[in-house]
Amino acid sequence: MYQRPYTVEEIKKIYPEKAEILLKDSPHLWRAETGIELIHKEPTLDEQKRIWENWNNMTEEMKSISDTKSRELFGVDNATHYRDIMQHWTA
Repeated sequence: MYQRPYTVEEIKKIYPEKAEILLKDSPHLWRAETGIELIHKEPTLDEQKRIWENWNNMTEEMKSISDTKSRELFGVDNATHYRDIMQHWTA
């Protein structure tokens, strides 16, 4: 089941010390504003796998919107970006 990313207000409430940094980060801000998952480098392998599973639980329309944003920010779609990121975790 898809779980939307935290909203801007939720980020400010849950991570008050980190909110300013998180919301200056394009992927985090976009996710918070749209409610759509976007694959990006996470600090832990578990979180990386969690957002990938969450991305896979989105509708095809949401995946398409997310892929467009991923190409804009990272030059590749989410699946390619995830594979690239995972190579660093398993290397």
